[in-house]
Amino acid sequence: MKNLFCSSVERLSRKKALAVAFLASGMLSGSVVAVGQPSVREVVRVKSVRAMTPLVEKWIEEYGKVNPDVQIRLADNDIPASETDIILQIAAPDADSAPDNQVLFTTGRYAILPIAGADNAVLEAVGKKKLNMKQLKALYFERDIFDEESGEEEEPDSGQPAVTVYSGNNEGSVSQPFAAHFGKEQVNLRGKKIAGDDLFLINAIQKDPSGVSFNNLSYIFDTQSRRLKTGITILPLDLKKEYEEVIRQSDLDRVIALLESKTIDLIPVKDISFVMKDDATSAAQHFLQWVITNGQEYNHAFGFLTIDAKLREKQQQQLASKFRKPLLVRHEK
Repeated sequence: MKNLFCSSVERLSRKKALAVAFLASGMLSGSVVAVGQPSVREVVRVKSVRAMTPLVEKWIEEYGKVNPDVQIRLADNDIPASETDIILQIAAPDADSAPDNQVLFTTGRYAILPIAGADNAVLEAVGKKKLNMKQLKALYFERDIFDEESGEEEEPDSGQPAVTVYSGNNEGSVSQPFAAHFGKEQVNLRGKKIAGDDLFLINAIQKDPSGVSFNNLSYIFDTQSRRLKTGITILPLDLKKEYEEVIRQSDLDRVIALLESKTIDLIPVKDISFVMKDDATSAAQHFLQWVITNGQEYNHAFGFLTIDAKLREKQQQQLASKFRKPLLVRHEK
């Protein structure tokens, strides 16, 4: 009986020793969770415009594989900016002109091309001369240039222009960056304004044989086949022969490679920006750093351009100098 009692005591002591060792190890690693309390994960909320959401979702998915202790969530559209950690913008202010309580980092780029329906009757007329800067400004902001090119007169009683320009009118549209590239404002775009996502601009010109528009590569191309979507074509631009050939072939990867290596005045290329508060959590900072470095490899798959190595290095240095002290991380059960 005495031996049995001693064995029980020894087993109990060993269990206590193991428990103490486990707790000590947990304290050193910072991973202790109180008994009876559910585990918690660090949460970062990201708000994105619709066109960039597939890319953001991919960043979130891949980041979760290397850092499962952090939960990155896409915030709903109705969530106010004050309740988000990162806001993705496509028409953000320059980094030097951002509000004092915000910091801005470039996480990718997008290109905008002029487009029309594949069966648009005016393509033959414009194709004879191709569009230069002056003609692009006239077409989208001033007047119908196609009647001038073809020499044909509009029917006097039709009441309709030969070309209808379609553009978006919400804050997530590329209309404002497109207009700014040509020294104009979004309100200066002529024609019809389409509410909602810019994807509806594709639908509009597919249905309207007189319609022309513009859009970012991820909406113009099928990102699976890497070819132009059915029923649309890129308006011919007055470019160098080798550039024109790449655009004409309508291969998404070749177009991206061209625009990453060359600056072409007729094709707007704009920044995708992450905007954070200057007191952002350490988890948000780490996610941003990952996107600027590792996350760039996913940009092309979704029709977006990467940032160049020089900017990537500069922004890494800015992150290191701006956020010197890790801040408290918001947790959620």
